[in-house]
Amino acid sequence: MIEPVYLRALELSDAALVHTWHNDRNLYELLGGPFHFVSRHAVEAWLDRKTSYAASSDEVSLAICVAASGKHIGNIYLRHINWITSHAEMQILIGDSSERSKGYGSSALRQILSYAFNDLGLNRIYLYVLTENATAAHSYEKNGFSLEGTLRGHIMKQGCRKDVHIMAISAGEYLHRLESSA
Repeated sequence: MIEPVYLRALELSDAALVHTWHNDRNLYELLGGPFHFVSRHAVEAWLDRKTSYAASSDEVSLAICVAASGKHIGNIYLRHINWITSHAEMQILIGDSSERSKGYGSSALRQILSYAFNDLGLNRIYLYVLTENATAAHSYEKNGFSLEGTLRGHIMKQGCRKDVHIMAISAGEYLHRLESSA
């Protein structure tokens, strides 16, 4: 299958675009974290830490780029990699709103799962998604993630407590999906 996007390491040169996304209040409506204004300097310092060799032991930070143009449209991460229990948290954002609902997120998910299970040898990838973000939850289910539970009132968004789903996929489930689709 030819994927419509490819993943690459985040670079310091991505700072201007990432800064724009981190200051997009509408984008943060879809994400679990609270919105807060971020300076360009803070983004550059964050990217400097994320792109250093030392950060690579427990996380992977990648850019999502459109294959046809090379345009950087979002980021995908494996965070909190635990090498003893062999699991990691996955986070994704399509920062460019004009590039959402085109299958790019699903393509990035397929690629990060392949990397996590086949290259890193992890056994389980989990994520958190707002219960009200049905579009994202559907995409995760379509790509093999299962609902494991709901954290009630887990985060605060615009003065209201919001519920968050925990979803996950294991290496065995991933392999079974690959074998079933072949």
